[in-house]
Amino acid sequence: MGRIIKSRIIKITGLAESSVNEILEDILKISGNIEMGIYPYPEEIHVKITVNETNEKSAKLAINKIQKKIVERLKDYIFGYDNETLEENVGKMLLKSKKTLAISESCSGGLLASRITDVPGSSNYFKLGLVTYSNESKNKLLDIPMETIKKYGAVSKQVAILMAKNVRKLAGASYGIGITGIAGPSGATDKKPIGLVYIALAAKEKTLCKEFHFIGTRGLIKYKSTQAGLNLLRVN
Repeated sequence: MGRIIKSRIIKITGLAESSVNEILEDILKISGNIEMGIYPYPEEIHVKITVNETNEKSAKLAINKIQKKIVERLKDYIFGYDNETLEENVGKMLLKSKKTLAISESCSGGLLASRITDVPGSSNYFKLGLVTYSNESKNKLLDIPMETIKKYGAVSKQVAILMAKNVRKLAGASYGIGITGIAGPSGATDKKPIGLVYIALAAKEKTLCKEFHFIGTRGLIKYKSTQAGLNLLRVN
């Protein structure tokens, strides 16, 4: 009699691979007719469950049992399953809550807007995407004072917050995201190294900003910035 092999991928972001390994240490060691695997991607971890059972029902039950344990431990760090992407997850969240989004990007160069608009139906929640790469564009398009940029630098918490706040107001959106940083390979200073990125999220009631220190190539830092921006919106 044939066997059924089924798999499920649980997708996690906001945790390092070492942390996921530690939290799921005993689960990852399960053996027998169950195979566990952990696979790191930029700012994302995939945990794969593969079961070998006598029938479809038994396979589903086995996967669901392990999945339940993983969800109990990782909770909000889980953003999707199998082929789901983070941008799809965020899109579903915005649609469900009837909220809209506007973005101002500097170091990520429009990549976040590109990822969001990769999702069919994103026109229902995505209102505006600006690539305010230069200081002049930040000033002219977003009305960020040049004095603020000169005082704190284009790569700063203060500028990221104004990018998020002002693009939200400009678009009349529920949320605004501002991303500014140094993707390299040049542009770094002793105080502001390559990989330093500030990402701000603005809503009507509150604004928050997080500082990140990413490692990798220019392209990888750009991608990690968009991943962190999406996750900041997802969890807040």
